[in-house]
Amino acid sequence: MNKEQYEAQIKALKEEIELLKKKQTYEIKRQKYGLNWIDVPEAFEKDSENKIPVLEEVKDKSIKNDDGKPTHILIEGDNYHALQCLNYTHKGKVDVIYIDPPYNTGSDGFSYKDARFLDKYPDGTTVPKDHPLRHSYWLSFMNKRLRLARKLLKPDGVIFISINEDELSQLKLLCDEIFLPENYISTFVIKVRHDDRILKGDKPIHETVEFLLMYQNSSVFQIQKRLKDNSSPEEYKYQIKELISNPEIIEMGEKNVQVFKPGDYEIITTSASFNNLKKINIRGSIKAGNSSGRFHMKYLENRKNDFEVLYKVPNMGDDGLGYRYFISRKNEKQLNGSYFQGAPIDRKDWTSIPYPNFFDFESIFNDVGQEGGVPFDGGKKPIEFIEKFIKIATAKENLVILDFFGGSGSTAHATLDMNSTANNQFIVVQIPEKTFEIKNNSKKALKGCENVFNAGFDNLIDVTYQRIKNVIQGYTNSKGEQIPGLGNSLKYYKTAFIGQNNCKNANDDDRTELAKKAGCLLSLGENTLDEICSTEYYQLFTGSKEATAVYFTDDYEKFDEFKKKVAELAPKFKKTFVYIFAWSSADDFAYEFEGIPNIQIKAIPLPILEIYKSIYNM
Repeated sequence: MNKEQYEAQIKALKEEIELLKKKQTYEIKRQKYGLNWIDVPEAFEKDSENKIPVLEEVKDKSIKNDDGKPTHILIEGDNYHALQCLNYTHKGKVDVIYIDPPYNTGSDGFSYKDARFLDKYPDGTTVPKDHPLRHSYWLSFMNKRLRLARKLLKPDGVIFISINEDELSQLKLLCDEIFLPENYISTFVIKVRHDDRILKGDKPIHETVEFLLMYQNSSVFQIQKRLKDNSSPEEYKYQIKELISNPEIIEMGEKNVQVFKPGDYEIITTSASFNNLKKINIRGSIKAGNSSGRFHMKYLENRKNDFEVLYKVPNMGDDGLGYRYFISRKNEKQLNGSYFQGAPIDRKDWTSIPYPNFFDFESIFNDVGQEGGVPFDGGKKPIEFIEKFIKIATAKENLVILDFFGGSGSTAHATLDMNSTANNQFIVVQIPEKTFEIKNNSKKALKGCENVFNAGFDNLIDVTYQRIKNVIQGYTNSKGEQIPGLGNSLKYYKTAFIGQNNCKNANDDDRTELAKKAGCLLSLGENTLDEICSTEYYQLFTGSKEATAVYFTDDYEKFDEFKKKVAELAPKFKKTFVYIFAWSSADDFAYEFEGIPNIQIKAIPLPILEIYKSIYNM
């Protein structure tokens, strides 16, 4: 074989290898385990396909308290559009997301505005349980929102999603696809109903539990563990007395193990003290979970029919004794052996252990009706429930907590309650849809809360807002008790649309209009929420430590006046963000602000459009 033939053969082999690789890749994709559904377009995609979303402040609904507590955010609008806006203002800034989406039970009020039937059903329609596209509607709805939500989480962020069995398996597969299987932490089982509190007698099995899925955003996340009191010596009540001085010695794993047969030793039960030993049964995860369990399984398990034999193994344990006692099972009925250990040298009064994946919240779910002074019959979550899982998620302070299915406002209420010892900020989104209770004219929902409906609050966003207002300012509950306010402040925004083209095809007129309407987005992104000045050319916003100045027009007639305002504002704050209308970069404006301290210059509107384009192409 000459050189040319050899090279030709090598080339042919390489091509064959590449072909086999492609076939293998195709087969893997073809047989991929996962979730498939018919992607159904929502009506909003038709309504807003040629528009750009922004936020507008509803100033008469803001609540201001100078109490040093955070200013929270309530957004009225479809959560898909709100999440688009938040992808500009809060990308990578959110610590915890908790959502309680519609469960798609066929009777929970979940409606889907199918763009194909918008003319026939302009307000959407509840999806019945036997609808052939029932799961596709729900998965299409959730998929769009969860993909946007993940982009908002910090690397160490976490998301919790409440659900029941109707969509549990579909949601788990969807979240595995979006958040990745390796970021799945647990599915918590939550008891929400008493065994005898049967809501629907026609069901074959009475549902007493719901579920809570938990996903981390990445491996950077570190889950909290619960503290267990480790200060009591009650388990340390044994002493072992060796009755012979020349026991048999057997080599096990390069260790000279002393063997004491029954009668060669005595186990004494005495008053509890950390100077004694405690007895640990070798079973379950202990068999492979620590060095003692592994040693027993490798060397002593095959000697288990030598009943009540004591083994003294040198150079083992963290209790400073220098050895560890093992004892074989007592008789044939006993399954496992045991070992004795002393108190660890570095023992602490408190030790951390994992949380269980089951929680019994039945009693507080039954009492949730009075929380916040608002009615909500269809799945109101107790604040104690939400607080529990926020604390499981993180011990950090100054959290940003997002709930884009605001509902009755439980997440907002829980955040405000936690702020008695913290400074967390909530962002809650709720669409102004008819409440589930009003749709069904539920007398039970009205009981004790007639004042809410008498005030004309017939939309769910009104209930959300009223509860937040109640908790901040205080209210009288249905029992006539005065509930004091918790303070904090609130900004209220609505989603809106500008332009004649979508972000991908935006022209100069669209860009100009976006810049003029971007003030709320910019101030929200910098957490400088208080507007202190607004003209036809510029806006000024302040926060606790930073300020934002926005020159939003390509007419620079008032630019010198704007610069003067920035120069007066900047020394008062740690940093001032200066946004300037520019067709490309704002670098050309840097010299205009020379000598003004603590400023950062940014351009608008192109960075906003770039974020929106990435969403549009997602």
